[in-house]
Amino acid sequence: MKANILIGGLLVAVALWACGDNDEASASHAEANWFTLEYDPNAGELDKLIYEIYDETGFPIFYNDTLKTQVRYDKGGKPYNYYEIFKTGYSYSGQAKERYYSLQRDEEKVRLMVELLRDYAIKPYLAKNQGPDFKGRYGAYAFLLLDTLFNANSKPDSLYHSLGVTALSTRYVMKRGSSLISVDMMTEEEKERFGWNFAIYELKRYLQMVYPTEFQAYFDVTLETPDHEQWKNGSALRDIFEIKDSGINSYNYVNKPGYNADFPTNPRRYGVLRYQKVDKYSVYFPTKLEDLMAFTEMIHTMSDAEIRAEHGEFPMIMKRYEMLLELLKLSGLTQFIKGE
Repeated sequence: MKANILIGGLLVAVALWACGDNDEASASHAEANWFTLEYDPNAGELDKLIYEIYDETGFPIFYNDTLKTQVRYDKGGKPYNYYEIFKTGYSYSGQAKERYYSLQRDEEKVRLMVELLRDYAIKPYLAKNQGPDFKGRYGAYAFLLLDTLFNANSKPDSLYHSLGVTALSTRYVMKRGSSLISVDMMTEEEKERFGWNFAIYELKRYLQMVYPTEFQAYFDVTLETPDHEQWKNGSALRDIFEIKDSGINSYNYVNKPGYNADFPTNPRRYGVLRYQKVDKYSVYFPTKLEDLMAFTEMIHTMSDAEIRAEHGEFPMIMKRYEMLLELLKLSGLTQFIKGE
């Protein structure tokens, strides 16, 4: 929202999770409502639309990085204006790398991005009723819509999450081939894919925060490969079968044979639904996000009977399916389960 129109309150007490060198700063799920928006009958059409979404779903959307204004007083009692600014790269430990961004001044592109979030991410996935036992919050505490967004290596980026806020670029929304496209270039199919991809991004973040042990156990099943027991404690198993957040694991099956002949063509034997890629030399395992996307898509589009009929002969696939299904039910995120 614009700073002088529908600014709400950012709670003063903010608890942070500790951050490693490559971790983003994150808000504690102990705080339920960081941001509130107030209705202004004199607001423009865009701000009224944003308020309607907030009023209906509880998700505030901003397009100015001044998230809050507040009158404060110095030691002499003199009032001054304090501005709460979104700080990309802020870290409690001081270890996070700086991100760079520019604000979007074109209100039409902001409106398109607001509608994209509402119709393809918030309403279909994020704003569903999660049930009485739901813990934490599925989805960001607020969204900040930007023009450009650059990662710590000064390369264009689509989104970044910090201190409960997910910042999204309207210029670099998603990839089409090898190029990043803006919100006004997206087709209907791309909008649907964006909504799904964003929902899984938020799902991964939620499960890591609320069920870290159970979620990691789901990934660790791939370490139970039945092949080459003598390598169980060696680097080969650790390097190949561990699914990581980043840093793709690959295995050169031409120059280092040792696994079954179907290793390049049968990922399900090794606990994943699909590899990231296979070339004429190597197999590349998926990242955690890619893997979660594949399994959640299976659960979302296939019934239990269909999954067992198609994948039942692969023990690790079935074990991981049942673990993720249980996590989705436990968390109340049943919108990802077909028939629920």
